[in-house]
Amino acid sequence: MTTLPPEDGQAGPETGATGQQPEPPQQPQPPQAQPQYEAPQPPQAPQPPQYQQAPPGGYQQPAGGYQQPPAAGYQQPPAGGYQQAPAADPVSNITLNYWLSVFFVWLPALIFFLIEKDKGNPQAYAYHRDNLNFSLVRTIAYVGIVVVGWIPYIGWLIAVLLWLAQIVLFVFHIIAAVKAPEGYRRGEQPGFIFNIPMVK
Repeated sequence: MTTLPPEDGQAGPETGATGQQPEPPQQPQPPQAQPQYEAPQPPQAPQPPQYQQAPPGGYQQPAGGYQQPPAAGYQQPPAGGYQQAPAADPVSNITLNYWLSVFFVWLPALIFFLIEKDKGNPQAYAYHRDNLNFSLVRTIAYVGIVVVGWIPYIGWLIAVLLWLAQIVLFVFHIIAAVKAPEGYRRGEQPGFIFNIPMVK
């Protein structure tokens, strides 16, 4: 018995020497479903927070929690009322007054005298008063130089003498400015070598 291949060229259940089975025909796959969009949901109302019940016995301070800071700022005033602040040391004002008056003569001396005269310190008042008097002496000497300079013939000689006096007064003012702070601390009188008490 002979086996002949079919005439239409199709292989039978057994093909050739390899013995491979034919692949079954593929089934068509159904189309994939399109994703459908859902309608937006309304927002949910917020839920109230859940509180834990307090432990029995009430609130207890946690260990290591807040502590009252020490009272370092405000303190209760004493029974007699508020204490006044200690009076400022007038040495700095005296020193400033004297050195400004050395170079600007009567104007700073007058300003410091008017400011300090009602403060109730008689020693500081004496220093400011004497500085104003000495500054006025220097101012009068300078005005005298200007006036005498206009006198013919003899005026220049008097002007030269007044210029020398002006230089001497300038040096005396510097000496007084240097000595004023220490003299005030020791309770001494103002250290002007020469002065005319015009302001009492």
